[in-house]
Amino acid sequence: LGSGPGGYTAAIRASQLGLKVAVVERAPQLGGTCLVWGCIPTKALLENAHALKVAQEAAEWGVTGVTAPGIDMTRVHARKDKIVTGLTKGIEFLFKKNKIDWIKGSARLLGKGKIEVTAAAGAQVPGAPGAQVLTAKEIIVATGSSPRSVPGITIDKTHIITSDQAIHLKDVPKTMAIMGSGAVG
Repeated sequence: LGSGPGGYTAAIRASQLGLKVAVVERAPQLGGTCLVWGCIPTKALLENAHALKVAQEAAEWGVTGVTAPGIDMTRVHARKDKIVTGLTKGIEFLFKKNKIDWIKGSARLLGKGKIEVTAAAGAQVPGAPGAQVLTAKEIIVATGSSPRSVPGITIDKTHIITSDQAIHLKDVPKTMAIMGSGAVG
């Protein structure tokens, strides 16, 4: 359950050892928090910030002709998204190569080797007709992390947002706080 670094590596190895493997993932991309919202996108954005700083200090580096370096956040995010997409497509390729089934939905443990899966769109309620029940001898729970608030602070998505929302910002208001998931590398 889950396609982050813990889930996809376990799935690939289990398949290589000859087991029939399926991974349940509700997100539209494989890779989990690290690849899609946390570690990788954050490092891509930090790399852009470093490039801007070097350009701003060009004279100190002996580089001439740089007058007013700036940043185009649309292009920054396009670069980040290209990096993330390349990695998530790589995991999709490895799933196909290793004959791993990607089941797009949310899972709930039922006990005794049974897992209930509902559609990724969330249209079905667990236990409702149409939910799929899988049976497995072994189940790996690699569900990752998600942002949460602290007591007394409400994430209003305007002034207080999550790290998942922050990773997609193109303009940051001065009156905003960001609540993280602890999954940033």
